[in-house]
Amino acid sequence: MHLLNLSLAEFLTLFSAASAVVVALYLLDRSRRHVRVAALRFWTQSSRPVESQQRRRIRQWPSLLLQLLSIAALLLAASQLRWGSRETGARDHVLLLDTSAWGSARTAGQGGTETLLDRGKSLALAYVRALPAADRVMVVYAGGLATPVTAFESDRRRTVEALRRATPGESALNLAQALEFARGALRRHARSAGEIVLAGGNRALTGESSLPSRWPANLRLLTPAGNPENVGIRKLGLRPSPEEPGLWRVLVSVRNYGARPHAAELTLFFGGAPAGGRTLQLAPGQEVETAMEYRTRAAGLLEARLRAPGDRFSGDDRAVLELPGQPELALTVCSDEPQLLRPLLSSLPVLAVATRSRAQCETAPPEGVAIYDRMAPPGGVRGPSLLLEPPSGRSPVPVAQSGVTERIERWEQGHPLASGLRAQDFRLSKAQVFAPGEGDTGIAFAPSGPVLVAHERPGQPRLVVAGFHPLRSQLKYELATPLLFANVLRWLAPQAFQRTEVYAGTVGSVTAAVREDVGDVRVVDESGAALPYTLRGDQLRTYSARTGAVRVIQDGREQTYSLALPEVPESVWTPPERVRRGVPSQAAGIAQARDLWPWLAALGALGLFLDWILFAPSGSGRFGSPKQWPLLRGLAGRAS
Repeated sequence: MHLLNLSLAEFLTLFSAASAVVVALYLLDRSRRHVRVAALRFWTQSSRPVESQQRRRIRQWPSLLLQLLSIAALLLAASQLRWGSRETGARDHVLLLDTSAWGSARTAGQGGTETLLDRGKSLALAYVRALPAADRVMVVYAGGLATPVTAFESDRRRTVEALRRATPGESALNLAQALEFARGALRRHARSAGEIVLAGGNRALTGESSLPSRWPANLRLLTPAGNPENVGIRKLGLRPSPEEPGLWRVLVSVRNYGARPHAAELTLFFGGAPAGGRTLQLAPGQEVETAMEYRTRAAGLLEARLRAPGDRFSGDDRAVLELPGQPELALTVCSDEPQLLRPLLSSLPVLAVATRSRAQCETAPPEGVAIYDRMAPPGGVRGPSLLLEPPSGRSPVPVAQSGVTERIERWEQGHPLASGLRAQDFRLSKAQVFAPGEGDTGIAFAPSGPVLVAHERPGQPRLVVAGFHPLRSQLKYELATPLLFANVLRWLAPQAFQRTEVYAGTVGSVTAAVREDVGDVRVVDESGAALPYTLRGDQLRTYSARTGAVRVIQDGREQTYSLALPEVPESVWTPPERVRRGVPSQAAGIAQARDLWPWLAALGALGLFLDWILFAPSGSGRFGSPKQWPLLRGLAGRAS
């Protein structure tokens, strides 16, 4: 038995105070004598003070004991005396249901169709049915984040409905965060803290931050028996070959999460057709990386499938990536001496080069990017173009001076056209110096002024105007000349030189390698919304709790991470031996405590009523002494 509203010390203090008052009243009896006289003139005692007689002993012990017992019964009723221990009273519990991706793994029961989540639901429902009716339960879906579904609820229908509608998520269980959430809920909102119950599998994220440093003393585990075997794809990556256009290098990482060795068959498909395959031998806990190659310039879906006998988790047996196309850049050279530019053009395999004479380019506009050698079309350029030594009268950028023989002494390092250029040995011969206007940016500067200008205005194609020909002088022997030419083409048509790396990984954290010397980094999701990230050295890290694409963009290089694989925990966590396990029976310690206060209140009221009937003085009260009542006269006579 225990008191719910008062402690034992508080109850004894109140009872002692009430008992002292009652005993004092019994020891100090103030009364008036009743004297009958014929007339008031014979009354001589009215002016005398009331006599106070203090008794040294109590004559009505039965009345005193009955009143003390009644007061004790009423105080126990106000304190809500309960039958049973304090732990078996009405309590509030937090039920953590493991809704991580691992919950879709199949168990050995029900013909292999029952999942860990289904088994966890069954155990959780059995636990809820074993609870007393007055206990309240909060249902929390525990995955990568702990998500409360109900408040502390005593309505079992809502609790059961919340358990039955749970579905497996995409992230792994963060056990430390789930237990910390349960502790906080009990500490802040529970009337009487009960148990923290975890129903589900026994796998969680590895690392100090995901496993609890201190296990709760009130933790109970409802975990299915056994640990399903699993062999799954960890990562799938595609990287274009810098040497050969259309060649993709495919890297696949496969891990054996189980306790026995497995032979897994890995097959690649492109557009539904087989594109390669391997057979991998994996020891328990081993992760293997295998590399393959595939050639295509077309866009399509590249799929990796894994099949291993005995695998009971199919969520990571398939990964799909959208392979971007690699079209060639159409480049038209308008020159009467196209052989001068052939060495530079042949070094870039992404170009599809077409040559025309200057007369042909004046009559028909060229396709794609155009290079105009010592000419400018009469109607103006219509697409991104490079103009080499344009005529002074038709140059898009006004020519300020011609025939200048000087060295380039400075490059505009803040512009992409000057990326990586530091050389000051560019000796110009009979070059043009321009007078940039609005929308023009000088790139290379001689003492007389800019000799290379980038022309960019809203609604107009990009243009680069050079006052010199890089292959008609000693510049063709300079090492910086190919780099300058590549920068020009990359700025005019950046989509053709975009290097895209595509990866398929698991939901959760994403780690990407970036260049430290380039500070402009953008991380966006598939809708284009910016994602927060941290950058330490050349390692960029971001996080996504749902499937989708994460794009890391930096200086003409884009890394796309398709988070299409579920986050599978790598290790099995083991709780201490003292942690309670299994569904408890109602007779084994969680039976409902019984309230005794209604009976105690009735007993206290009955005791005071009997004391008034049996021991009230004669003639007291408005209705006279109870002893004079006809119905109670016989009872009073027997008691006296």
